[in-house]
Formats: sequence, C-alpha cells, structure tokens
Amino acid sequence: MKDLFDVQLNTMHHKNAVDTEVAAAESIAPRVTGLRLAVLRDLYLSSDTINGRFGSTGEEITKRTGEWLYSIKPRITELVRIGMVEDSGKRVKNSRNRNEVVWKITDKGKEFIDARD
Repeated sequence: MKDLFDVQLNTMHHKNAVDTEVAAAESIAPRVTGLRLAVLRDLYLSSDTINGRFGSTGEEITKRTGEWLYSIKPRITELVRIGMVEDSGKRVKNSRNRNEVVWKITDKGKEFIDARD
C-alpha cells in the first residue's frame, strides 16, 4: 500500500517552475513528511482534550511542536485532503485576536497513528 505521507514533488511547485523553485521543493520534501506526522501526532494527543476542548488550532500546534506557523498550516491542509484531519466546527481567538479553526484528527488519522506507533 502506498504510504499516505508520500510527497508529490510536482505539486510542491508551479507548473513551469524555474530551477530554483524546483530545487527548493526537492530540498524541503523530506521535511514535509516529518512535519505531517508531527501535526498528526499532536492532534492525536489533543484528541483527548487540551484547553477543555477536542482538537487544536494551527497556532497551538506550532507552540507545542516548536515549528514555524507557515510550515505547519500547509501540512494541516494536506492532512485534510487525505482525510486524516477535519474542521471541528469550532473557532477560537488566536494571539492576534482572530478566529482560528480548531482542527481534529479523524478516525482514519487515529488508525494511521495507532498502526505506526
């Protein structure tokens, strides 16, 4: 079975990308898989409850993982696309007083983590 965390390089840059953009995508590809897993594991752990609710915002995940917000948010989007994460329907204020989505892990995401660990 194909690993759901396989990185598709052709989706990480524009269609007619210049050589520097392609090189950047190639250099970050191995890190993307690790970041996806870090996000999924964090949501798995927060599925019991953190802050009195299920799930976490992108900002909360970045604080716990120590990663950059703009590295984490695209990984959340990718995990949503493959059905491992979903919008909980809840919103909370972030540090800039803006509403942010509370993300939660799906059953598919939990099964993936359980099988890996």
